[in-house]
Amino acid sequence: MNPIARLPVLAAAGLLLVSCAHPGVRVMDQPEASEPNAFYAGNRPPLRPSPLVRLPIHSIEPRGWLRKQLELQAAGFHGHLGELSDFLKKDGNAWLSPTGEGQRGWEEVPYWLKGFGDCAYILGNEEQIREARIWIEGAFASQRPDGFFGPAPGTKSTVGSTSGKYDLWPNMVMLFCLQSYYEHSGDPRVLDLMTRYFKWELTVPEEEFLLPYWQQQRGGDNLWSVYWLYNRTGEPWLLDLAAKIHRRTADWTSGIPDWHNVNMSQAFGGPTFWWMQSGDPKHLEAAERNYGTIREMYGQVPGAMFGGDENCRPGFADPRQCIETCGMVEMMHSQERLLQVTGDTVWADRCEDVAFNSMPAALLADFKALRYLTAPNQVISDRLNKAPGVQNDGPMFHMNPYMHRCCQHNVGYAWPYFVESLWMATPGNGLAASFYGPCRLKAKAGRGVEVTIVEETRYPFSDEISFTISAPEPVKFPLYLRVPGWCRRPSLATHAGAAPKAIDARPGSWIRVEVDMAAEEKVTLKLPMEISLRRWEKNQGSVSVDRGPLTYSLRIGEKYIREGGTEKWPAWEIHPTTPWNYGLVLGTSDPASQFKVIEKGWPQNDMPFTQEGVPLEIQAQGRKIPNWQTDSTGLVGKLQPSPVKSDEPIEDIPLIPMGAARLRISSFPVTTEALRIEVQLQPERSGGVHERRVE
Repeated sequence: MNPIARLPVLAAAGLLLVSCAHPGVRVMDQPEASEPNAFYAGNRPPLRPSPLVRLPIHSIEPRGWLRKQLELQAAGFHGHLGELSDFLKKDGNAWLSPTGEGQRGWEEVPYWLKGFGDCAYILGNEEQIREARIWIEGAFASQRPDGFFGPAPGTKSTVGSTSGKYDLWPNMVMLFCLQSYYEHSGDPRVLDLMTRYFKWELTVPEEEFLLPYWQQQRGGDNLWSVYWLYNRTGEPWLLDLAAKIHRRTADWTSGIPDWHNVNMSQAFGGPTFWWMQSGDPKHLEAAERNYGTIREMYGQVPGAMFGGDENCRPGFADPRQCIETCGMVEMMHSQERLLQVTGDTVWADRCEDVAFNSMPAALLADFKALRYLTAPNQVISDRLNKAPGVQNDGPMFHMNPYMHRCCQHNVGYAWPYFVESLWMATPGNGLAASFYGPCRLKAKAGRGVEVTIVEETRYPFSDEISFTISAPEPVKFPLYLRVPGWCRRPSLATHAGAAPKAIDARPGSWIRVEVDMAAEEKVTLKLPMEISLRRWEKNQGSVSVDRGPLTYSLRIGEKYIREGGTEKWPAWEIHPTTPWNYGLVLGTSDPASQFKVIEKGWPQNDMPFTQEGVPLEIQAQGRKIPNWQTDSTGLVGKLQPSPVKSDEPIEDIPLIPMGAARLRISSFPVTTEALRIEVQLQPERSGGVHERRVE
């Protein structure tokens, strides 16, 4: 079923039950919402019931490769950005001024703090927690008697933001920082500050509120924070403010009002947040429609993003078009929240697509530098200007810890927020594995018993996930397990020692396991990963290769050349050392069957997003396309219509996970007539036509 077609059904019926051969197991479209969660703050009436409820930060402890990502971030440039960024200098900083006066008073500080603080809280990094606290205390100290906080109105922005009296966009970001601090500390001053600030927002004359540009486009983030406070205090006037914010926010309900890539990633789902209050189906459907429009017009590429290097431009939709790192981070956050609001697993699938395939390649694997722009097809990452092929002038591909202002500060919350979304609470005092990754969960369930669940897996590189559940006393609660949209044959074991058995669970559904235990129990979920091909008909018939949640790219030899930076924080160019201009050779009867999965072993350093550390490769066949070359700026040439004629010999070519390929070809031309194959649409992985083989 197409996801957009399913949304009104979910709104009306709430859930769909399917009989299942496993005792105590049901398959559902979303968690039941007949009764609220007694222990965690979901939606209060009259907001629509929450199918999923965010857990406090300390509930989830990442392990394995996920913890390694956060440790690398804390040790890398983002964890030490105070040493590198002029925007984080404390002397004269408007964010640390009790009067809000000074310099550097726009988005950079809260952008950085949003990830820096959460990463520190999750890891228990006391030194970095103390640093985050300095900026949090600055926000508290800045609140005026009328309720406004932060840099004073009129403080010079980094870029032109609004001609109006108030620019509330930077405060929208700081509100998220304060919410995380509240989850970490329980400090009641957060609720007090937000209450007084939102009362001030309610007094701002309508004609002065959320004027163009950034704050008007991104008002959905302000709305989200109002609902966060309402669900904790129940103050009815907050719903009046929510209505005011929706009225004054750019109209994302009717379509795409702005084509700046970060605005698109950040704001496309805003109407669906408002649907929690309005109940109007058009607001529920807007996020899916907006996402579909974006992908249809500019996102006919793997990695779940789109070409918007700085803005989307008609005629610039080839997979050489890029996305800002900020765009990836904001897309993940939007999709995490849309999953929470709707319970629709399609948003989790799309978020994983960004997190595993697009996001890792935007940074060096050691988190010591990043680049502003990343593309699905990108064969050099240097400091030279690529405009007008990409819209931005300048060294947008340069891996440089000192550059790329917004992305340099904003990148840090992608992995912490992802970790915080791995598990959610559900109505009926249950728990839901909303994303998969190695971790330990501690949360209240059932009658209020603190349950510990140790999740062991190497997903997305492995298809098996085990959950060891323990509690200090007998407990009964529903456990929800997400079936990804790409998975056709899940299997499940609900007791220790049992072998997983096939379960009739649709792609994109939830498996509900009734856990009733007096001692430790174990649940094992297996999600078989198939090789499939996506054909991008609107991008010259190019093809991408998927296995489970991962897309695979050509392995291109990488040479790192030091260009700028300092000895401690060097900047790098990455140049190719092997040919990249390959098209795939596909058989006509069963094209996916010719690909071979090669297991490489798990990296000892828990860093699977490197060429050296990838645990899996796929062997494909290809031919070089001699006339597919880079242009005069070094930008990879545009795709030619497939099938592309090539007389070059057939070669075995290695493919590695897309997230591990800083240089990559992820959308391949085809050098045979293999496009004349029977295909089926796979709407949960938007934008492509698929041919699939079951392994």
